[in-house]
Amino acid sequence: MYQFKKPYLTILTLIALGLFSFSTLYCAKEKSNALFSFNGLNGATPKGTLTLVESTLYGYTSAGGKHGKGVIFMLDHNGKDFKTVYDFTDGSDNETGNEPHHDAMYFYKDHLYGAALYGGEKNNGVIFRINPDGSGYSPLHVFNGSDTDGAQPHSGIIVINNVFYGLTAQGGIGRKGTLYRMNPDGTDFSVLYSFSKGTGHNPHGRLTQGSDDSTLFGITRTGGTDKLGAIFSINLRDTNYKVLHNFAKGKQNGHTSQHGYLVRVDNTIYGMTYSGGKKDKGIVFGINEDGSDFRILHSFEDEKTTVPDGHSPYGSLCYSNGFLYGTTRKGGTNDEGTVFRITPSGKYYEILYSFNQATSGAYPIDNVILNKNGKEIYVFGQIGGEYDPSGKNQYGAINKIKVE
Repeated sequence: MYQFKKPYLTILTLIALGLFSFSTLYCAKEKSNALFSFNGLNGATPKGTLTLVESTLYGYTSAGGKHGKGVIFMLDHNGKDFKTVYDFTDGSDNETGNEPHHDAMYFYKDHLYGAALYGGEKNNGVIFRINPDGSGYSPLHVFNGSDTDGAQPHSGIIVINNVFYGLTAQGGIGRKGTLYRMNPDGTDFSVLYSFSKGTGHNPHGRLTQGSDDSTLFGITRTGGTDKLGAIFSINLRDTNYKVLHNFAKGKQNGHTSQHGYLVRVDNTIYGMTYSGGKKDKGIVFGINEDGSDFRILHSFEDEKTTVPDGHSPYGSLCYSNGFLYGTTRKGGTNDEGTVFRITPSGKYYEILYSFNQATSGAYPIDNVILNKNGKEIYVFGQIGGEYDPSGKNQYGAINKIKVE
């Protein structure tokens, strides 16, 4: 499948003019199959990103399982040997947490670390650790939502020099979200920054480490000068917080990053917004680490393409072998979401896969991951799948998309 970001002359015309080179195109022969479809008892509504450890995929669902509050599961990267390794339990006072949403579990020193959005004290969420085989589940921090704590962790952690850093969407001074740190065993927890309306708040994504190793970058869902979110940096040496870009309505900007985070390639950070751009269907953007040169790489549904473009992305980008990969929640052949890739320059853009609710699931809202060989993409369909073709039960499926 070939697809250009903008209309071009036909290939024959370009050849005749001597302007065509095969290096200006890239090819991705798509072949997708649902590796596994959830049935409710083994999980439902996957609102996260898979984690690949050697040849095993790990992930969680936000619903389903024995108690209807989500599960942690594992399966072979070829779709074999699915196993539910942990069932989240009910009760807002449950200190083990429940209903994990968004982002991926983090594999670190033989353990998996993740965030449960709810559960714990006053239902404010929990950071947890678990062994890959499902044993040893342990809540490391139970959020309380106070001025000195966070609440509602929509995303997991990153690790820098054996210290964990993360975000919560609420809690802290003003209850607009926090940036926190803690040790891998949960000790020495502290809030480094409390978000506010004027400079961005309600962060839903993960932090991204800068090229200097002492700066963290992130994106907020709301707040900022136009109340539509902001891109920020924070220096770990002095906790200096800086707004790099305020999102705003209009064709030359994006706004509202639903659950995404930023990805860094060299000295540039990339991301997506749910809305904004030429058709108000969301954008892929790039910005320098110092906040200069904010640019739109792609406005969704801006141009006609051989396959209907996706739009309204919820998730984040993934960088591999010269391409940024991502998903859109809607659009594509069936208007049920897409997987796409784009070069960091924005020059080439391609739809790799359009979701089909009855087989692959539909409406992906989080991120793709790639196998080490860069030839296989793994991604959730949030609803649908073999046992839920109508999507009414919101079961969902796991997909593998081969890319050449």
